[in-house]
Amino acid sequence: MWLNIETGGFEYSRLLQLFRKNLSFFPSLVHCLLNHQDTLFTEEDKQPYRHDKGESPSLMLNSARQVAKAWMESGERLNLSIDSVLSLLDKTRIQTQDNQHKIWLDYDEAKCLIMAGRNNDAREFIIPVLKKKQSESWAWGALAATYRKENTNVAITLFTQGLCHAHDEKFALPLLKGLAPLLASKSFIKEASMCIQKATNCYQENGWKIKPDLEKLLNESWFDRTVNLNELNSFLEQQSQGAIGFLYGSTRLALGLVIKLHKSGKGLNLYLSENETISVPLRLFKKQKTPALGNHVNITVSEDREEKSVIAAELTSPQYLSGVESFQGTLNVKEKGFGFVEDTFIPAFLIKDGIDNQLIEGLRFRQFDKKKERLGWCAASIIAIEENETTALEYINSQIQEINDA
Repeated sequence: MWLNIETGGFEYSRLLQLFRKNLSFFPSLVHCLLNHQDTLFTEEDKQPYRHDKGESPSLMLNSARQVAKAWMESGERLNLSIDSVLSLLDKTRIQTQDNQHKIWLDYDEAKCLIMAGRNNDAREFIIPVLKKKQSESWAWGALAATYRKENTNVAITLFTQGLCHAHDEKFALPLLKGLAPLLASKSFIKEASMCIQKATNCYQENGWKIKPDLEKLLNESWFDRTVNLNELNSFLEQQSQGAIGFLYGSTRLALGLVIKLHKSGKGLNLYLSENETISVPLRLFKKQKTPALGNHVNITVSEDREEKSVIAAELTSPQYLSGVESFQGTLNVKEKGFGFVEDTFIPAFLIKDGIDNQLIEGLRFRQFDKKKERLGWCAASIIAIEENETTALEYINSQIQEINDA
């Protein structure tokens, strides 16, 4: 700038590249970026760096995040305006071509807004982030921070939910330190002391120097050094109940039947009723075997009119579901690969080689046939059976008959 070199050229691009990892420590660069944000970046600077493992953030996105970091760490000292920082983040969100890393712009903006005391605005950015990162403790902690001064009970619920998702004790430290004073204010002295002691243990076990914020908590008059940490996890789980409601609003439980597995291997289609089918990500089935066609699944669905989504899912035992029933009959395979058993349509992906004209049984569901403009039956799962075997359907019918006779 001293040499009057025009912005938006190689010199500035190179300068930002050189200070890519530590730009936030150089006030002159931060002010340059904010003052010339409209002309500083070329089209190339707005493209992410794509590679075999995905992409790295574009120069503009990375630089904007560094400016946000500078404001959060020393905004007043550097005489940085939050509005100018938010303007840069907004321009970056619109102009850059990044796919994987724009979520971090929203996270940075939420943190800036929290520090500025604009909690309602912060929630508009952190909630979409949290919906994608529900298993991450830091995301729950950010939402909890927006309620810290407004509603202590809500903040406690969200902080404890975050701690239930802390994969490593190091990740739990900010939440433990944020939660402890809130618990103490609600007379949960023993539990607040547990949080402080757990954080202290983590610092000591890793050989770290205890930071001033934790030192201050250790010197609180109510802190009890003799607490036993064994009860902390059960307390956190109990207090976290209902946290999901602050993310999605009202929810409902539903039973469904797996009728299709996505080719991507990342999801499935679930039949709920004649008028409703929903997509479910496989990542929701934590520590369970992959669902198969014809399995029954319990799900929790948000009732948000604008964004209906599945929040949780788990396999369950077979049970009654309206519009679903067992069937059996001889399979008739057509030239195009699909087939029929009387009036039941059998999709091609269910049909294995060598079962044409064989006796089969399975589960079917009733759905609207767009071509025929009426309800029709479609198979969800099938298996071939030997004619001299007692089929599952026959066994069930015989049991029902015995009960009726009795």
